[in-house]
Amino acid sequence: MRRQLIAIAALACLAVIVVACSNSTLTSGGKATLTAMQEIPKESKEQPKAVTLDKDSQSDKYGEVAFNHENHTTKNYSVDGKSVLSCVECHHTDQPASALQPPLKTSERDKPLTAALLATADAKPVKICRACHLQAGDDSAPLPAVTYEGKTTPTKLTNEVAYHTNCNVCHDKAIAARPALKGKVAGSNDCLACHKPVS
Repeated sequence: MRRQLIAIAALACLAVIVVACSNSTLTSGGKATLTAMQEIPKESKEQPKAVTLDKDSQSDKYGEVAFNHENHTTKNYSVDGKSVLSCVECHHTDQPASALQPPLKTSERDKPLTAALLATADAKPVKICRACHLQAGDDSAPLPAVTYEGKTTPTKLTNEVAYHTNCNVCHDKAIAARPALKGKVAGSNDCLACHKPVS
């Protein structure tokens, strides 16, 4: 359950990170082609439909990632495929402290984030993941860190580490629970299924 919450939290974070796409069209290959891009504010009360992640990738092999936030919030994308993901599975800081599971430590809400809560007039906006999970090399604020079981040194949770940990854990669990997804959903070793190659 804890890993599922972490994985889903990362997926939602991905949705509000760098750039919103106000229009998206599908190519014949079934991948989103993003048009009319705009910057995503550091916090927002509006859910994006689709965003481009990793536009400033530091990799010489893997480029940006098209992420469909709308699909992850409206379709049965849970690990077992039977329910919609809850917001806090990705937006992990948007839940009460009493609901946090290790290694999560930061809580910024008294009630768990839901689409209905976000729509209320007095709801706090949702922060982008990069509000805490900065790009590697950005020293403008301290990075969250966690010491994983079996490790002796803490791992700094840059945006790249946070996204990959959460997305991969969720996708790998879904593939393990539903083997028919293999080859249809990207797993930990399927980099180019999500990332555009750098040309």
